Amino acid sequence: MDARQPRQRRSGEPAQRPQYPTYAQYPAYGQQGAQPVRTQRRAGRNDNRNRETLSRGHEGLWLAAVILCVALLVGGGFLVSSLYSHYAPFQAQTAALAANTFYPGVRVDGVDIGGMTMEEARAALTRTNEAIDQQYALGVTIDGKTWRITQNELPLHRNTEGVLAEAFSIGRQTAYDALQSGLSPFEYRSQAVREAGRSGAYLYTQVTYDKATVRELSDRLSSWVSIAPRDATVTTFDFDNRSFQYAAEQSGTVLTSEEIYAAITQRLDARDYNGNITLSTHPQQPAVTVAQLQQNYGLIASYSTDTLPDRSRNKNIELACLALNGTVVPSGKTLSFNEVTGRRTVDKGYLMAGAIAQGRSYEEAGGGVCQVSSTLFNAAVMANMKIITSTPHAWPSAYVEPGRDATVDWQNFQSLSESLDLKIQNTSSYPIYIRAVVSAVNTSHPCLCTVEIYGMALEEGLTITLETALSEEPIPSPTPKKPEYALADEEHPAGTEEIIVKGREGYKYNTYRVFYRDGAEFKRELIRSSYYKPYAEQVRVYTESGKKED
Repeated sequence: MDARQPRQRRSGEPAQRPQYPTYAQYPAYGQQGAQPVRTQRRAGRNDNRNRETLSRGHEGLWLAAVILCVALLVGGGFLVSSLYSHYAPFQAQTAALAANTFYPGVRVDGVDIGGMTMEEARAALTRTNEAIDQQYALGVTIDGKTWRITQNELPLHRNTEGVLAEAFSIGRQTAYDALQSGLSPFEYRSQAVREAGRSGAYLYTQVTYDKATVRELSDRLSSWVSIAPRDATVTTFDFDNRSFQYAAEQSGTVLTSEEIYAAITQRLDARDYNGNITLSTHPQQPAVTVAQLQQNYGLIASYSTDTLPDRSRNKNIELACLALNGTVVPSGKTLSFNEVTGRRTVDKGYLMAGAIAQGRSYEEAGGGVCQVSSTLFNAAVMANMKIITSTPHAWPSAYVEPGRDATVDWQNFQSLSESLDLKIQNTSSYPIYIRAVVSAVNTSHPCLCTVEIYGMALEEGLTITLETALSEEPIPSPTPKKPEYALADEEHPAGTEEIIVKGREGYKYNTYRVFYRDGAEFKRELIRSSYYKPYAEQVRVYTESGKKED
């Protein structure tokens, strides 16, 4: 029975009661008898027995205390001994904490840094990894030729500081980490130190590189090994015979930058810094062959206008055609009519002929060249060229329908950029060749002015026409202006009249490029809206005085 538990009375056992002595009535003082004396002696003997019992109780307590202290000393020693024997790295852990060093068994990139300080470990890893990184040379072989990628071309970087910090935390984990494991902080850290010392803790730095640098290297390699194919081209065009000479096509080879980039990054991500990548270029065929040009290159559009029976005007048309004939418009480039012909001056052989300005007809050098620019305008629209700039005359021309003329003027402007010009752009992928001729030269008879445009043919079944339509009702001519008076001469005797401004109605026309596929219209594109303003008629009267006479 546990001595600390109160003694339980058994069931049915009588309760123990304290025994008290029953004394006889003392006789009165002076009476004879021994009873009181015997009673006193008995009482004395009882007192001695009580003192002996108390003494023995004290001795038992002291003995129990001594035994407890000895047990505590023995148990504490055993506990301390158990701690030292169970946690072998305890002293090493305490020493490492004091010395601020890595615990035994910790290795980074194969380097044992146990017992080192942070500075010593960093220096050891730098020496080892620099030697390793300097040895890396990744080969890239393309079509038998090899390029080496080294630390100079593509530096490698390691996260040394982060890994060292992680290594240093072994055995120094936070109390939160310990609580997560269910162990005491000391036990948790000690287990980590013990495990590192027994089995080793192996950590590795991560190698990184700049992918933008790899992209640049890939672009350079691709440009070095790739040979672009060469399309067949037209070398010359005989404008007289309307025949072409061609340069033959050539095949090429290509290895894209993306292919090279993917191959290099795949090796680097696999930590293969000393291997070799073998790649090959791919043949690349030209997009255009001589056979294709011969089959598809030719006349795209042609347009002709009738000239007037005017020798000077026809001469100017002839000179403008000679300037325009043989013009080549590369893909994406723009032709300026004024730039091609230059200023139409007498020094260049242009003659004085009728021209239009401010609603009046007058003579100027190069009069009539607007017929060439208008003919070019019609041919360019039907060849699907882009019209950048075009301007209608003051009134409709006799040689084209309203809305299909394009006036030009440089004589009355200071610079080419300010001049009235016709500008057309070649929006195709191939050059365009322009042939411009007149059917007769140095003639006073009507002839044909023709502009032909050669290049890559339109897609099969596609045709383009030019159409104009009156967009508003004609505007009536205003009331005639008062006559203008001039001094009579031999050519203009007194009393004669000359119409200097012909009365004309005003018109508004829309010009459309109409697309047909296999004869059916499928698109209509507005090219220009032309406004021919109305003019009030005005005459010039010649008199003897040059003034109005009553």
